[in-house]
Amino acid sequence: MGVLYHRRSPLDHLQELRDCLRPGGQLVLETLVIEGGPGATLVPEGRYARMGNVWFLPSTATLLGWLRKLGLVEPELVDVTVTSTAEQRSTEWMRFHSLADFLDPQDSSKSIEGHPAPRRAIVTARVPGY
Repeated sequence: MGVLYHRRSPLDHLQELRDCLRPGGQLVLETLVIEGGPGATLVPEGRYARMGNVWFLPSTATLLGWLRKLGLVEPELVDVTVTSTAEQRSTEWMRFHSLADFLDPQDSSKSIEGHPAPRRAIVTARVPGY
């Protein structure tokens, strides 16, 4: 959950996840994505939403294609949601910066760096078997 975009090699990470599953096992993955068709991937130079460790943000079509390429079956997009400032905000338990600090103050559909604002997808896929 929320790790794929922090990995320098997303395909290797997905392969590692696949290798942890038994035949017939199901992968449930949540990650940041961008809008776009097959092959669309954002590789931000520098930071993304002030995070320096974001390497790849695929489109949902690209992500599903990666899962198929790795031999997973029945890849399915379960949900795509724009991350809201109501859910990622400072609280009395977490007093640090919140999402609002990482978005363009003039256009909340963009990160402070001008990239598309965070949106996350949940996908599932299965390892062939049983």
